[in-house]
Amino acid sequence: MRKVEIEFISEQQYHDDRESSKLKAMGQFEIVDGIKTISYTEPDSEMGESKTVIRVINDNFIEMTRKGAYETVFLIEEGKTHSCVYKTPFGEMAMDIVALRVNAQIPDVSGKILLCYNLESNSEIIGENNLLMKINEV
Repeated sequence: MRKVEIEFISEQQYHDDRESSKLKAMGQFEIVDGIKTISYTEPDSEMGESKTVIRVINDNFIEMTRKGAYETVFLIEEGKTHSCVYKTPFGEMAMDIVALRVNAQIPDVSGKILLCYNLESNSEIIGENNLLMKINEV
């Protein structure tokens, strides 16, 4: 397991509301059964303590698992829609993740993951998301 710094550059849009942010977190990188895995503690205190694990299945398909106050498993596969249940302290919500673009380029420990996806509930877009993760070994 190797230490990495992850920089998150994100942009979310819902109707006319647009929000962007930049965050950094320290995490770990390892290869398990040929799959690159990045894990970190969520840097956003608004969501409480949560642990996130990203598994790069291939360059266009990732699995993101979050455990803590907010829990879910996102399957984000370019050109496909996957369903999930998002558990919060306020209840559960069924959602679909519509992956428009997934580009994971991690030739070794350092690299980038770009995710462009929509979140839908009841066939209505509840968020348009772009997330760039820059991973660098420390």
